[in-house]
Amino acid sequence: METDPTEMSISGEKHPSLAELRDASHPHVAQHLTSCSMCRSVVQADVEHGDHSVPITLDLPKGLVNESAFRWPVDPVARGGMAAIFAADDKRLGRTVMLKAPREGDDLPPGMADLFQRRVTAEARILAKLQHPSIVTIYELGKTTVGWPFCVLEKVEGSSLRERLDLLAEQEGKGPLRMRERVELLSNLVAIAEALAYAHERKVVHRDVTPNNILLGKRGEATLIDWGIARDLDAPGGGAADALAVNDEDPSMSGRMVTISAGTPPYLPLEQTQGRSADPSFDVYSFGVTLYEVVSGRTPFDWKVLTVASDRNRQLARFLDWLKSEEPVVPAMPKDRELSGIIARAMARNPAERFSADELVRALKQYLTGDLVFSHRYSLTGRLARWTRRNRAATVTIISAIGFAIGGVLVYGALQQSKRKEAEAEIAQQKAEGEKKDAETAAAAATALALRKEKEAEEAAKEAEEAIAAAEKAKKKGIVDERLARAAVEARKKADEKSKEAERAAKEAKGTAEEAIKRYEAAMKAKEEALSARDSAVAAREEAERIRDGARTAQANAEKERDGAKSAQAGAERAQAGAERAQAAAERERAAAEKAQVDAEKDRDAAVTAKKEADAARDEARRKEERAELQRDELRRRVQELEQRLRDAARPPPAPPAPDPAPSPP
Repeated sequence: METDPTEMSISGEKHPSLAELRDASHPHVAQHLTSCSMCRSVVQADVEHGDHSVPITLDLPKGLVNESAFRWPVDPVARGGMAAIFAADDKRLGRTVMLKAPREGDDLPPGMADLFQRRVTAEARILAKLQHPSIVTIYELGKTTVGWPFCVLEKVEGSSLRERLDLLAEQEGKGPLRMRERVELLSNLVAIAEALAYAHERKVVHRDVTPNNILLGKRGEATLIDWGIARDLDAPGGGAADALAVNDEDPSMSGRMVTISAGTPPYLPLEQTQGRSADPSFDVYSFGVTLYEVVSGRTPFDWKVLTVASDRNRQLARFLDWLKSEEPVVPAMPKDRELSGIIARAMARNPAERFSADELVRALKQYLTGDLVFSHRYSLTGRLARWTRRNRAATVTIISAIGFAIGGVLVYGALQQSKRKEAEAEIAQQKAEGEKKDAETAAAAATALALRKEKEAEEAAKEAEEAIAAAEKAKKKGIVDERLARAAVEARKKADEKSKEAERAAKEAKGTAEEAIKRYEAAMKAKEEALSARDSAVAAREEAERIRDGARTAQANAEKERDGAKSAQAGAERAQAGAERAQAAAERERAAAEKAQVDAEKDRDAAVTAKKEADAARDEARRKEERAELQRDELRRRVQELEQRLRDAARPPPAPPAPDPAPSPP
């Protein structure tokens, strides 16, 4: 409720009188106005009043409640630049209310107390014009015995948005932003946008929409408070421009002195700092800066609370220069172009490019519900992503169908590959067995041939030995038989040839056997590889079957989720329809209540008039009765006089008095 950057300061120096303030050309007064925001407000109020010859007066209705109806504490719960807030007990209804009274103090400059009283009265009239769940409710306007007014407001439970943001910043520290909590705050603030749209429909501009003036309840309800500087555009002079104090000839440490009469930097648009007539776009800009701070954790212009006056002046000058510059603002959420676009349009430097409050409500609701934001331009991929987020059931169904199709293709391929590998393993096994048989047959034939050749060699050798023996025997006898010698030589030669053929057959048999062994070993190896491939194929088939079963399970789950999503969507649609019906009913009830209020006010006015007429008639009858009573008394007195006269007339005359006796002689 207290805004440090804009709280009116009270210096210890003597303030000029109201007559001196009206003559701002005096050097001392001009210099004082550059440093005293209170006196500038007095000048502004004096300018708004118009007639300088007439003192500022309050037009308060009669019969207002006074402070005796409340248990009024001594200390306020909050203190602002113009008013103090007290938590009081209503002794009549036994409820806790908030009392907003003008700020008091001997250190106030002349005319300031009158200004504060007028502001409190104006705020009461504005709040009486507004009836909205997110706008603080005024119960009544009171008047103290000393004559100054006070507002009786509802007590709103909760903490300010400023406190919530400070707590979030403390929890985040130097780490990443806690976006879930911040987006939840964003959803709560839609009610504030609706309240602004409602106020703008009734031609009321708040002019100070900041986190300090937004209260958040325990259940997320949001309330916009502090309508002290709000303007009613339908009231006489309601849209008048604010007076600004600008002094470029008296340089300060910043080189110039520029002050703002109403509002809170850095939530002000340029046109409000220039003192232009109040406009609903002021509130849209301020609310956009508030949304920017909620989302990004900082304001577009880095504003700090400073205690030294010269530092504040320099910062204010930098802020005004920043507003006048064309420097682009960093997006609130660079990764979320939709939300950043909404906030950027609300904070557009050109008022004509900003949302209206109704458009801002529409854009925020579309963003939070996942619909296409009407003010945002979408690419094809962006539209597809938004459609996916909005139609989750259909998306799950499509993705599940695609996954099931891909899984089916994979399973079919795995099964075909498994069958092919099994067939290849059987063929390799049969080939290995055939190679084994061929190798065994070839080895047996080579062995048999080698044995036959070896036997023939042995027989040839035997024949050669017999021929040699016969030749030796004939030689010993001295018989020279050339025929026998040649036969022996031929037999020997034949035996040698048979021996060589046997050796060759043995070698061939050995080679054939070794080749058969190698072929057998290769066949066995191919068989083992085929068996291993078959086992892998079987495992792949089992894995494919598991994938297929998992795909079927996923499809079943997807269908369940789709059914659940459809049910949830149907429930959401029913809830939305119910909410729309409830809203329509609430609108009808509000319209009926407003009509009833108008009728009640008319009845009350008629009753008051009738009461006045009855009182007047009663007074007239009482006066007539008094006159009649006087006439009766006069008649009674006259009758009594006449009766007295008659009695006096009927009474005999008194006897003459006896003569005095003669005096005795001396």
